[in-house]
Amino acid sequence: KRTQATGQPIRQKRKSRNVLYAPIAFVLICLSVILAMSIFFRVNEIDVVGNQTYTAEEVIEASGVDTGDNLFFINKLSVGSRLITRLPHIQSATVDRKLPDKVTITVTESNSIAYVASGNALWMIDRNCKLMGKVNQSDTGHLIQISGVEPLAPAVGDEIVLGDDEAGKVSYLKEILTEIDVRGLTEQVTNLDISSVANPTFLFQDRFTVKLGSRSETEQKFGILLSAVDQLSAGDAGTIDLSIDKRAHFTQS
Repeated sequence: KRTQATGQPIRQKRKSRNVLYAPIAFVLICLSVILAMSIFFRVNEIDVVGNQTYTAEEVIEASGVDTGDNLFFINKLSVGSRLITRLPHIQSATVDRKLPDKVTITVTESNSIAYVASGNALWMIDRNCKLMGKVNQSDTGHLIQISGVEPLAPAVGDEIVLGDDEAGKVSYLKEILTEIDVRGLTEQVTNLDISSVANPTFLFQDRFTVKLGSRSETEQKFGILLSAVDQLSAGDAGTIDLSIDKRAHFTQS
């Protein structure tokens, strides 16, 4: 009985010690892992994929990633944002870590498909209305002319900014240019006029004036447009009005 009586407190003390030491051991293990990560897994190789406008060296420099950096401490979101800001032709960028010492930066470049005027200067824009740089009038032949918008304080890499009274124009223009781009219609569209956000117009195939109407179901409207053009003869020309209902109304010129 004496042995049992004195043994009970001993077991309780050991249990108390285990409960106390467990968190300390966990913290020590975590610190050891962090220390190992900071010592090992250093960046030794950086690959760039998808670049055409920029060299790999330019992308790496703009990314801020350098050899010797810790592989696990690289903020992938910050690197992607930095690339998009510093290199205007980059539309998106992703960063992948590959153990033990490699980083792969994959970029998707955006193309200039249109241009706008601001003061006496002409600016190229991509389908997201990002200003890609200035362009001479003689070099705009492959670009869609946009009228009805004039960027305020334009700067390379920035999105078009308009006055408060022109709210909605940029968002609608993005949708229109995206449809034109993804459908491969850039060379068939000219003179896109978004002076009236309620009814933008553009010239299609140099023979159809297209009226889009208000901003709604833009993707569907382009589908209807292409279907209507396919049903018209090669000699037809006139106005295709998509602003009335979910149909294409053609008026011969």
